[in-house]
Amino acid sequence: MRSQSLRIGLVALGGMMALAFAAEPAAARVQCKGNFQVSKYGLIATPYCEEEQIARVARSYGWKVTGAQIRNNPQKKVYTCQVLGHDIRMKGSCAGYGPDAYGAGP
Repeated sequence: MRSQSLRIGLVALGGMMALAFAAEPAAARVQCKGNFQVSKYGLIATPYCEEEQIARVARSYGWKVTGAQIRNNPQKKVYTCQVLGHDIRMKGSCAGYGPDAYGAGP
């Protein structure tokens, strides 16, 4: 009987520890403010946040695109920047791919 209650207690303790560790990664989520990642030292320019910004602007135009799609498919990033790069919110994120990076023609 005592062995069984000890076993139940250990299982319960293990379950509580698993829940505590499972809740931790949610707090480690990257927070972006425009093109910049928020850190305890201030704002840091990161490619992750720039690509999230591209997706956010594209969604504001009605496109169905996620930050993961922009990050994992370079062609989608280039196309999105070429089409929507005129938007002022894209200037930092699409520096090499925006309309002002190539000639408009004669």
